[in-house]
Amino acid sequence: MKRFFTGFFKILDGTRRLLLNVVFLSLIVLLLTSYYRNEPALPDKAVLVLNLQGALVEELKRPDAASFAIPDTQQAVLPDILKVLKAAKNDERIVALRLDVEDMDRTSLAKLQTLKHAIEDFKQSGKPVLASAYNYSQAQYYLAATADTIFLHPMGNITLTGFSVYRNYLHDALQKLNVDVHIFRVGEFKSAVEPLIRNSMSAAARESNQRWLSSLWQAYKQDVANMRGIKAERIQQVLDHPARFLKAYDGDSTAFFLKEKWVDQLGDKHDATVFLEQNLGWTQSDELAELDYKNYAHSLVKTNLGVGDSVGVIVASGTIVSGEQPTGTVGSDSLLHLLQQAQDDDGIKAVVLRVDSPGGSALASEMIRQGIERLQASGKPVVVSMGSMAASGGYWIAAGADEIVAQATTLTGSIGVFGVIPNLARALENLGIHTDGVGTTNIAGSMRMDRPLSNEVGALIQMNVEHTYQRFIGLVAKGRHMDEAAVRKIAEGHVWSGVDAKRLGLVDVLGDLPDAITIAAKRAGIANDYHVTPIQSPLTWPDMLVQEIFGEADASMVWQGLGQAVGMPTVVQGWWQLPVIRQLLAPLNVLSQLDDPQHVYVYSDMVEPL
Repeated sequence: MKRFFTGFFKILDGTRRLLLNVVFLSLIVLLLTSYYRNEPALPDKAVLVLNLQGALVEELKRPDAASFAIPDTQQAVLPDILKVLKAAKNDERIVALRLDVEDMDRTSLAKLQTLKHAIEDFKQSGKPVLASAYNYSQAQYYLAATADTIFLHPMGNITLTGFSVYRNYLHDALQKLNVDVHIFRVGEFKSAVEPLIRNSMSAAARESNQRWLSSLWQAYKQDVANMRGIKAERIQQVLDHPARFLKAYDGDSTAFFLKEKWVDQLGDKHDATVFLEQNLGWTQSDELAELDYKNYAHSLVKTNLGVGDSVGVIVASGTIVSGEQPTGTVGSDSLLHLLQQAQDDDGIKAVVLRVDSPGGSALASEMIRQGIERLQASGKPVVVSMGSMAASGGYWIAAGADEIVAQATTLTGSIGVFGVIPNLARALENLGIHTDGVGTTNIAGSMRMDRPLSNEVGALIQMNVEHTYQRFIGLVAKGRHMDEAAVRKIAEGHVWSGVDAKRLGLVDVLGDLPDAITIAAKRAGIANDYHVTPIQSPLTWPDMLVQEIFGEADASMVWQGLGQAVGMPTVVQGWWQLPVIRQLLAPLNVLSQLDDPQHVYVYSDMVEPL
């Protein structure tokens, strides 16, 4: 028997070594293949295809080898797209731009406006821009409206519904499950925890949400109206009473869209290609080549290696939490490393911090703010560029910047603080699971989820929340050169659009990332000669391997493939991606992202309404 087990474990050990060697050799082969991969030659004349798939993001959310986490969705990186459009504008090889937006996910209006401005700049070259799709969502149509010509399939549709915020409220469900949620907060309009303690939206949250929704919706309507040469009031009338307007067309929505000038042509993608060929004066002997924007972007990398003085750009996108975190989440340690890198690099004369965050941990936010302060003390100006959202903790880290640039439709403010502690004591008791023990003080073991929260500890947490709120007010007042009383009037968890935030003194300038970069260069005294340096964490070898294996696959694609491999029914594959499941789990997902050791958070629950 001993001989058997000895032989068995030798085989097991040999198998383990073999697998490790295979993985190691695979890594070497993949990396070498990636490095020496031949890039396809670019055609002499081509139509640049902006084929946007998945979510528009500020920074690529990369697969993480440590947790083997794969991005939830495919991604289109906004800064990369902006570089492509800027280069293509003056590139004689690019003769036109075709927008293929049908696979683009819902995104924020702020990101769409950034892309809109870049496309409008491209159009100044005189090169035509065309959009075509079978159907357009609200976000997709906004982007398509930037085109000179919009094609819609004769049986397609444009789904415009307006903006809304609806949530699932879990109070009764949690009570039935005997789950208690203890909430501590300051700020009447701080509504992030409402789904856990209410069955409906509070009057304060309703007022706040209606204000910023109306502001963004007015911007959407006006932008579309200006781009299409129609009236914003007409869009509102149609969406308020769609059946009344479609009745005159016997329900033929495409005929209505054509008549109302929402689109220019009815046809499929082949018809759009023929139209573009004719518009460009192409003949049958000419070859109309199409160039995917990602291939074009890759060709630009080797030709845009700047030297000399630069403005560094750091992206802070996602929920703010402690420690080292992969891209897509703002880890305090991760961001502090990037700030230190910018401080140590003599070639970087100024830094733009691109903030696209709803906030998160108060402690992590403060650590980042202190890192920004140290960078400023080294003599390098810091300009904050706000993306879709720079709210609560996102505003905490921005408040002390030398200058703050926000877009008109940025959502910011939400100056408020809360604490949340779920408690399972009653639920466990109901299952027959009891907790008992001893401690050396009255509060020992008091933070356990299986023990009722004492009044003493609850009072301590509330005091901490109130102290953090006062600190928040103070740092905003100091950073924005305002009186604390004035800050209190616009705090209380209020969410503001970029336009309102500028009026209230929370931001300095309305503009986009390029505007923030220009401002930073001027502050550093290098406005006449500089380049832009993205400051990013380097990929580790394991991360490179995971990225090379999965490429641009998202989690749903990976799990769908695994499900097919094991014969799982299609209806079961990716069930967690169903909209109804995601909506129900949204309040709980918030809890899963919050990791502050003191349970104190500066976080906003705003959602992108597109």
